[in-house]
Amino acid sequence: MRTANRSLFGHFLRRRRVSKAQTTVEFALLLVPFFAILFAIIDYANVYYYNNALQNALREAARFTTAGSVVETNGQYEANAEGIEVPEAILDTEGREASRNECTRYWFQSNCVIHIPLTNIVIYSAPSISGDPPTTTTNNGFLHLVSGFTYSTNGSSVTSTPVAAVPGPGNANDYVEIIATYNVGTITPILSFLGGFGGNAVAGGYNLRVSAIVKNEPAMLNFLHTNMYPDEPNEPTTVAAQTQ
Repeated sequence: MRTANRSLFGHFLRRRRVSKAQTTVEFALLLVPFFAILFAIIDYANVYYYNNALQNALREAARFTTAGSVVETNGQYEANAEGIEVPEAILDTEGREASRNECTRYWFQSNCVIHIPLTNIVIYSAPSISGDPPTTTTNNGFLHLVSGFTYSTNGSSVTSTPVAAVPGPGNANDYVEIIATYNVGTITPILSFLGGFGGNAVAGGYNLRVSAIVKNEPAMLNFLHTNMYPDEPNEPTTVAAQTQ
């Protein structure tokens, strides 16, 4: 009787050890997809947060630039090219009075809750005439300003001529495109593999891009305040290339 009990007890212990081992293996196998999904959710929430931050800053920058605004100094004014008293702009990183192009980039940066480098903010403009919308291209659902139009008259005939978009916020009635790009670090390779805008996979990152095409208001304001300085740094080709 004792031998039978001892044999039954040993059998029970062996089954218990096998059950524990099986549970451990199953738990380990479940951990991998569980944490992969958990971190993917965290990555998606992170990307969503950064995208919202860029969109909010983009709206503020669009309102700012269409009004021909500059980031003002402490209440100082000066006469612009038309002799109109306008607010004096802050100084840029080179110690010069900041152009409207630089002021718009500063405004975007200051209204974004994340710190985005100024080099990631690009501005293009193209002239417009009534009845001729600008030429645009679409890249992954994003519009890019390619060119606008000017017109010339020869007697009774009117000819419109396409004019390529150039860096800078332009003048009154010009079309303006504001673009910002940002790479968000990711935990899992899932979103990193997708790459984000343009599908360019970056190790440990996801590419975000926000853009808007607006039209300058038909008012003087600060449009003739200062143009882009001849020696003002152009936008990096790595950022500009993503908008083509």
